[in-house]
Amino acid sequence: MKKIMKSFMIPLLMAVLSLFSSCSNEFLDAPSENQLTPADLPEGVTPFDGIAESMYFKPWFAFNDKFLIAVGDMYAGNAFTFDGAYQQFKDAQVTSQNPILTEGYTSLFSVVDQANNLMSLVEERKSELPEASYKNSIAISRFMRANAYFYLVRIFGAVPIVAKAGSAAQPKRNLVADVYKFIKLDLQYAVENLPETSAKKGYVNKTVAKGILAKVHLTLKEYSECAALTQEIISSQYSLIQDYGKLFSSPESNNSAESMFALQWKAIATQWGTQNTNQAYIVPAGTGITGGADGWGVYLPSISLIQGFEANDKRKINTIMTDGDFYPELLINSGGFKYKKIYSATGANFRKYIVGSAAERNDVFFMRTSQNTNILRYADILLMHAEAKLAGANSTTDASALKAFNEVRTRAGLPTKTVLTRDELFNERRIEFALEGQYFFDLKRRGLSEAISIVSKQEVGFYSDDARTILLSRMITPGGNYFELPLPQSAIDTNPSLLEAAVPFNFN
Repeated sequence: MKKIMKSFMIPLLMAVLSLFSSCSNEFLDAPSENQLTPADLPEGVTPFDGIAESMYFKPWFAFNDKFLIAVGDMYAGNAFTFDGAYQQFKDAQVTSQNPILTEGYTSLFSVVDQANNLMSLVEERKSELPEASYKNSIAISRFMRANAYFYLVRIFGAVPIVAKAGSAAQPKRNLVADVYKFIKLDLQYAVENLPETSAKKGYVNKTVAKGILAKVHLTLKEYSECAALTQEIISSQYSLIQDYGKLFSSPESNNSAESMFALQWKAIATQWGTQNTNQAYIVPAGTGITGGADGWGVYLPSISLIQGFEANDKRKINTIMTDGDFYPELLINSGGFKYKKIYSATGANFRKYIVGSAAERNDVFFMRTSQNTNILRYADILLMHAEAKLAGANSTTDASALKAFNEVRTRAGLPTKTVLTRDELFNERRIEFALEGQYFFDLKRRGLSEAISIVSKQEVGFYSDDARTILLSRMITPGGNYFELPLPQSAIDTNPSLLEAAVPFNFN
């Protein structure tokens, strides 16, 4: 009988996922395409598990496709481009009409919408579900919603809090402090109700929720709360893996001991929106590394980022390609790939999130790989702990801060520190998380005046000659609104109340 039930499981979940992807209120009223109920399924499995699994990738697609790197790295000066689509991010002058901005905003609210839809469905069927399944579905939903809002509030400032499916069509923006309170409440629920260990490889658990909550506390300069949470996580079920490159360029290494929360992409030749597209934009143009028509070299490391690596840093060859670097795992049938600086006007290309071609792998198609996108990994916990112990000071000799900080340095093959300075901490983060969409948020934690001073000194020009010696220098000085990107004009056109002053949220 169990075998028969499993045969029904797949079409049921596909039907539910198809409904779920519609991302509209009609989803809640759609008729069932299958007569199976949660009670009919194999023990420990509910149709909501399939919906929850889709939340690890589907609604995040447009966010990951361009927006995360555009805001987190290019806008902050880690990346350079000649592609006009990204020019406003490169110049740190993004307007409300920007298509990439709109895509990211819409994608994040899609996460919110789908989390709310899942919670509404689970509430409707609560009596049919085991209590543990019910709480887990709600906890995953609230975890995902919290993450979406954490990005929204840090990028756009005051945004509408949509707390349930079928909410007002034109909600007002809510106070930034209330958005953060809402995020904390969601994450605290996730901490209390997610399992101790992941129900499935790649799924989140209460420790992961603590990690995101710790970052929220750090963002709000609640240093003691962050330090306490990160200390709980350190030396628990997560650890650094020694091969740094496998975190980004080896789908078979997805969900390693270091990975805490990652977007779980699936490369399917006949589907769009389930895959990681990053490789298509990152691979150096003209190299043939993807084996297809993609690979455009859109994102280039800025000269400032290139110069930021210390000598003998093991992360460098796995983060950026520089002249003479050899990669035997790429273009295997040709004997490997040797990088030449002629491929890039900045003299380097990114290496992260390149996995290879269809000739080398069975999960690579045009603009499609199965490489996870890292949102939170254990290295971040270590560096957050060090930053929390630093607590805004210029330096610290705190033993736990140095131990955590030096663990990251040791993996990179770099000498350890006996005193940790503020600049060293943030420079380490810049290198460790380059092209992972974190640099802008790290700058924001440093404060506006400090961030503007840093960004305005970063070299973001390019070389005009083939030898890459003639530098056309360029530096950007951000304006006073640097830390708050504009709301998309299309969202304002749909909901003019977004132009009104933010209001308190009713938590009752």
